[in-house]
Amino acid sequence: MFDALIFDLDGTIIDSVPDVCASINRALDSMGRPPITIENTKELVRFGAHTLCDKALAITGEPGNQDDIRLLETKFLDNYRKNPSEHTSIFPGAVDALNQFRDYGIKLGICTNKPEATCFPVLDALKLRHYFSSIICGDTIKFKKPDPRHVYYTMNKMGAELGNTAFIGDSEDDIKAANNAGIPSVLVTFGYCHVPFDSLHVDARIDHYEKLNMTLRSIASKRSKHSD
Repeated sequence: MFDALIFDLDGTIIDSVPDVCASINRALDSMGRPPITIENTKELVRFGAHTLCDKALAITGEPGNQDDIRLLETKFLDNYRKNPSEHTSIFPGAVDALNQFRDYGIKLGICTNKPEATCFPVLDALKLRHYFSSIICGDTIKFKKPDPRHVYYTMNKMGAELGNTAFIGDSEDDIKAANNAGIPSVLVTFGYCHVPFDSLHVDARIDHYEKLNMTLRSIASKRSKHSD
């Protein structure tokens, strides 16, 4: 089995789009803009807060200048901090899997493009923060997924080694980040992926967390045999 596991957050552990959508729409309304849809939000959530706000302005009228984007971002983050988990749910089986891996003594970390200002409030609201020895957000450092330096930094803070770490995510950026970092990956198919699954170079796919343990063991076993 792997010694360390890195997880994405939005679309991987939690279904956060309903709260992201509600918060950005409250912010847009305060600026006289119409709302965006859940589907719009699913397309934009992977980019992080600044790009989300930039694209939300473009969708809802004239593109904003940098002052408009910063104002919307400030309002969005403030709204989200105040309402981090009103409509957010943990994906079925995720907590059981985290408990299982923790009992095995496996190091767990989060590598997310979500900003710190909204990541930690939602983790605390859902009582998830304590599972992870390292939580590296989209603004913790200047690099974000799919840049492999985001993954490497997370691994370094976890004390994880390259040959004994796997990545679990839901989007093309997650899988590209894992590939760029040279670590195996598992795609959860219930998240916010925007491309055909078959187009991704991923070691395995799962449709429920109950399959993750055996899937990771299978990947580790194949890699061990290959190295021999």
